[in-house]
Amino acid sequence: MQEQGVRHDDPEYIKAHGLLSAVQRQQAFQKQRQLAQQQQQLQNQRLQLAQQQQQQQQQQSQPQSQSQQPNGIPNDNLANGVDGRNGSVGPMSSGTSQDPTTTAAPGQQSISATQQQGNAATSKPAPSTGGAFSPEQLTTLRNQILAFKMLSKNLAIPPRVQQQLFAKKTNLVATDGVAPPDNVDNIAQSQGSQPIELNENANKSRTMHETFESPYKALAETINYDDHSFRRHRRRIPSIMPMGIDIEKLREDQETTLYNLITARKAELGKLPANLGVWNTDKSDAPDGDDSLKLQALIEYKMLNLLPKQRLFRKQIQTEMFHFDNLAMSANRAGHRRMKKQSLREARVTEKLEKQQRDARELRERTKQSEQLQAILNHGREVQLAASQQRARMQKLGRLMLKHHQDMERDEQKRVERTAKQRLQALKANDEETYMKLLGQAKDSRISHLLKQTDGFLRQLAASVKEQQKSTAQKYGEEDRFDDDESDFDDDDDEVEEGGRKVDYYAVAHRIKEEVSVQPSILVGGTLKEYQIKGLQWMISLYNNNLNGILADEMGLGKTIQTISLITYLIEKKKQNGPFLVIVPLSTLTNWNIEFEKWAPSVTRIVYKGPPTTRKQQQQAIRWGNFQVLLTTYEYIIKDRPVLSKVKWVHMIVDEGHRMKNAGSKLSCTLTQYYTTRYRLILTGTPLQNNLPELWNLLNFVLPNIFKSVKSFDEWFNTPFANTGGQDRMDLTEEEQLLVIRRLHKVLRPFLLRRLKKDVEKDLPEKTERVIKCRFSALQAKLYKQLATHNKLIVSDGKGGKTGVRGLSNMLMQLRKLCNHPFVFESVEDEMNPGRATNDLIWRTAGKFELLDRILPKFQASGHRVLMFFQMTQIMNIMEDFLRLRGMKYLRLDGSTKSDDRSDLLKEFNAPGSDYFCFLLSTRAGGLGLNLQTADTVIIYDSDWNPHQDLQAQDRAHRIGQKNEVRILRLITSNSVEERILEAAQFKLDMDGKVIQAGKFDNKSTNEERDALLRTLLESAETADQIGDQDEMDDDDLNDIMARSEEEILLFQKIDQERSKNDLYGPGRKYPRLMAEEELPDIYLAEDNPAPEEVEEFAGRGARERKVMKYDDGLTEEQWLMAVDADDDTIEDAIARNEAKLDRRRQNKEKRAKKAQGVADSSPEPSRENSEAPQQPKKRRKGPVPKRKAEEVIDETPVKRKKGRLSKAAMAAADTLAPSERAVLQKILNNVYQSLMELEQEIPADSSDSEDEPITRSIIEPFMKPPPKSHYPDYYMVIQTPIAMDMIRKKINREEYRSLKEFREDIRLLCNNARTYNEDGSVLFQDANDIEALCVSELKKETENRPEFADFEETAASSAAVSSVGTPLASTVLTSTPGGQQQQQHHQKLKLTFSGSKDGNNNNDSGGPLTNGTNSGVVSDNE
Repeated sequence: MQEQGVRHDDPEYIKAHGLLSAVQRQQAFQKQRQLAQQQQQLQNQRLQLAQQQQQQQQQQSQPQSQSQQPNGIPNDNLANGVDGRNGSVGPMSSGTSQDPTTTAAPGQQSISATQQQGNAATSKPAPSTGGAFSPEQLTTLRNQILAFKMLSKNLAIPPRVQQQLFAKKTNLVATDGVAPPDNVDNIAQSQGSQPIELNENANKSRTMHETFESPYKALAETINYDDHSFRRHRRRIPSIMPMGIDIEKLREDQETTLYNLITARKAELGKLPANLGVWNTDKSDAPDGDDSLKLQALIEYKMLNLLPKQRLFRKQIQTEMFHFDNLAMSANRAGHRRMKKQSLREARVTEKLEKQQRDARELRERTKQSEQLQAILNHGREVQLAASQQRARMQKLGRLMLKHHQDMERDEQKRVERTAKQRLQALKANDEETYMKLLGQAKDSRISHLLKQTDGFLRQLAASVKEQQKSTAQKYGEEDRFDDDESDFDDDDDEVEEGGRKVDYYAVAHRIKEEVSVQPSILVGGTLKEYQIKGLQWMISLYNNNLNGILADEMGLGKTIQTISLITYLIEKKKQNGPFLVIVPLSTLTNWNIEFEKWAPSVTRIVYKGPPTTRKQQQQAIRWGNFQVLLTTYEYIIKDRPVLSKVKWVHMIVDEGHRMKNAGSKLSCTLTQYYTTRYRLILTGTPLQNNLPELWNLLNFVLPNIFKSVKSFDEWFNTPFANTGGQDRMDLTEEEQLLVIRRLHKVLRPFLLRRLKKDVEKDLPEKTERVIKCRFSALQAKLYKQLATHNKLIVSDGKGGKTGVRGLSNMLMQLRKLCNHPFVFESVEDEMNPGRATNDLIWRTAGKFELLDRILPKFQASGHRVLMFFQMTQIMNIMEDFLRLRGMKYLRLDGSTKSDDRSDLLKEFNAPGSDYFCFLLSTRAGGLGLNLQTADTVIIYDSDWNPHQDLQAQDRAHRIGQKNEVRILRLITSNSVEERILEAAQFKLDMDGKVIQAGKFDNKSTNEERDALLRTLLESAETADQIGDQDEMDDDDLNDIMARSEEEILLFQKIDQERSKNDLYGPGRKYPRLMAEEELPDIYLAEDNPAPEEVEEFAGRGARERKVMKYDDGLTEEQWLMAVDADDDTIEDAIARNEAKLDRRRQNKEKRAKKAQGVADSSPEPSRENSEAPQQPKKRRKGPVPKRKAEEVIDETPVKRKKGRLSKAAMAAADTLAPSERAVLQKILNNVYQSLMELEQEIPADSSDSEDEPITRSIIEPFMKPPPKSHYPDYYMVIQTPIAMDMIRKKINREEYRSLKEFREDIRLLCNNARTYNEDGSVLFQDANDIEALCVSELKKETENRPEFADFEETAASSAAVSSVGTPLASTVLTSTPGGQQQQQHHQKLKLTFSGSKDGNNNNDSGGPLTNGTNSGVVSDNE
């Protein structure tokens, strides 16, 4: 573990260390134990040797001792009390020796007899004449046998036998006996004559020891003072220390001594003479006897003789105490009982005492019971308390454990995130070694698998590159050049296999290097820039290594010039005269011819175009080979394939090569199958337009052997995530995206060269793009709502009624048309402008045209020229009418313009001093390859789904040669589908920046995207009528966007002032600049419900042909391109085939419907949808949005509807208030509004500022305007209906409030928005509460004297959706619930499932605001 670097404070390390230490200690203990056992064995061996020697000595000395003992009996007690067996000192015997059987006590006798028997048994028998036992021993044995027999028969032992068995006993004082009084003296005398012997344990067996060692040897001879201070050096040796004191022995000795003293005193007193006395002659000469001394001695003697009586008396007292104790008395109560006759008084006293005792007993029982119950309750409480404490402890422990695990999980998450950030940083820094090390620690299976896949793919591509180079060299006879470096190939293979990720993939592809520093001499048009020289060197490297590539420089960096330099370099340096095939779009063919004339006039070229006769002449020159370069277009490559494909082309160059993104297009198939070319080069400014497979198709076209198909790409990216098993979207993380991007760059780097203008052209003026949002006109808002809601437009039928325009199949396209201009629909223009005259209606009916009417004169006055790009030629027609109305000179170029005319238009516009101010171009036709750098302003009227088309259009002006700053204005209609188109375009641009499609890995989001787009249409329809609430960009904002200097701002302001002075429309005029509702015809002012369908309209279904207006060709982009590419097909034929297919589908569906109706005649009556609105077949297209037919419409209102704002004219028409009531209402509103504006809060001042005026803060200021979206984008995600005080002020000024309740609802919405977005307790949250409270109090104050206006509080009235005139909508039906409450039922038209309620019901019983802040009775998304 130490070698592995484990820390010493690691728990596992400490545990292992303790275990090893214990094992080592156990081993050491075992070793010490073995050593001790060995030493003990040695000592035992020594002791055994010593004992053996001792036994030998004893055996030798035994005969001598036996000869000294008579009769063979060993003499144990020798003279001087020495034991003959062990030589130890014993007690000395005084006087003559006695027989042990007569002198010893019975116990001692038995012991001695046993010892003698034992000694006789162990010792060798001595020779004797009397046998083995002595006569005394035989007598004793016989007596013992007799005594045993008598005892076994339960008979008494004869006294003689007892006397012989027990011999003589020592005469002791009988402490238990009681002597008669007359024998006391004799007993005392007899006792006094026999002293007590103190011989104890005299004949106890002694322990035998064979050896003896002096205990003094254990003491050191010398010891110094230092060692003596330690206890371990001062040994204790018990054998030489004094014996301890035995307290019990001392007590026994004391009693024996006292008894001996009493006995001796008695003996002494008994020996006194009887005539003891003193003769006293003091008083007389005759002596008198003094017997006091004798009397004292006699008293003392008699007292000492009372000892036995005292003992007997004490014994009797003890016996009596045992007899008369409580137990004996209780057992014999009858013997101690005495009957007494009780009197009446005693009986009463007894009863009284009995009652007292009974009461006391009951009280004790009750007390005991209550105490027991209380104890039970206390115990229960204690148990509950203990349980609660235990639960609290467990909960606390659980919380602590949960917190601990959460902390651990959080720490682990932080560690993982920190490691992920480190990996991401290493990946961004391109430090692959550090990244792989960190990845190995993280063990991320997804990333590891992705790395494995990409490494394998890179190795496969490297091998394919080498195989491509080799095969091409062998095919064209250059194998010698590549055979010389065969070893390099092998080395590279080893590097790919062994080095893995470190292989230099670029070096494998560009192995042969050639330095290009000077441009070819035949390139005479000018000097190439440095980056263009680098591009030429890269293309020459591709040529030398037998590879093809994609030159993807940003638009405007001179790809045409670099291509011409490549051709001239090959002609001059490589002696490669061609033929070279250059395929360009028709719009850029003239420009290519001009550039060839300018830069390479010496190169022989053929511009292959024109009518068949002209092309026939050129074909003859092609057959002869009298040319070096052939310039032609895509169409002629397909049409004249039999002629052009016969030529063996050296180099094929395809300009605007993103046309090849579809591998199945006719152009791609024709070039791949029929044309033979050694080298291929694609020129494109947008290599990645929609998704990555399109880029893969380009690589597959230039290098089919390396990038075999898009299937290999799908296997590369989709395989790691294909087996997830889920239906959710599997988006990549940032790290995985970056990793795939790095690997993809490695794949693309050898074959794709892309430089940006900001990187190589530092002196190029900057380009600024601004999005300008335009408002709907009233006409656009009405029509937009009708289209999005009912899929039809309401027009007059010419008979005073109204009808719906049908045939609007592609609703998305119709909505885009309406955003651009309502006059695209001819029926609308006939309704608004029957005479079709060009007047102010052309710009007042469309928000974009009204904006252009303000900005185009300013550009013209400041000398800026404008390029205006369109998606629809119909809008270009209307724009021409508008420019003619304003007297502005313009040019127009679209798909119908001929090639020769295009070059003439470019020359006219780019000519010095040209008086053409505006150039109208279609994005698809005029956005490719045109040099229009004389213009410095680009206006994108409507955005393309493909953002790269718009980028191409912008770069028509922002390119090399531009001297002025380029200003790009993109016009977007607010709250419309165009905003969603812009978002989709921005997403594609982000994907282009990453060179990867983040959401490509699932292919599961088609339905979700379709639902999202349909939801977008509904939301845009709901907000279309809020035209007054849209943020209109005023003239000052426009001037800031348009102006390039301070002088221009002053000029623009001057123009604004002149226009406001002379204009017929605007503030202070009769009509606003944009058309208002009061100017609309009555057919558009009516309710939004569509015209009712007539039953006879569907009678004779299929029997007659209806004339349906077609506003588009009905073809998808792929179908249109295929029709253009096909030489034997036209666009008109494709449209006819598509319409015929739709007609067949419709007829088949009608037949199936008729057949089903005939079979089920007895079925119930069909519903309204089936009877009145036959469903049209849907087109099966790949787009996320299915087409919706007009026949699918149900005459109902949309699912959701928000309150819109009505114009003054509509409000005046719907206003039911009298002029006097309106004046009072306006006065109240103005007063309340003014009170709210004056709402302030005083800020407490510091002590130093106490003398100054108090500081106040305006509360209403943050609520004046909505928060800007740039700073608070999340606000508009949380708040669905923003509102501000400025908007409320406008509604007051426009007299849109019909009651105080509406004003109160807006104030509540304002405060609810603030409370929803801000946190509780914040300053704005409290300010919202103050504003609402002040509003309510001011309204109450103002309406005290006007009770007719006091209806601003919430009531239980219905909150159903109302129309612009205040009537309930037909689609909202009020039903009563069982509780008496009203409930709204909304019939949905579109069968969509949102996150809200599915049945469309909404209960608003409380009358409060809904989630989105409105009270329209419509279910919001959040609900």
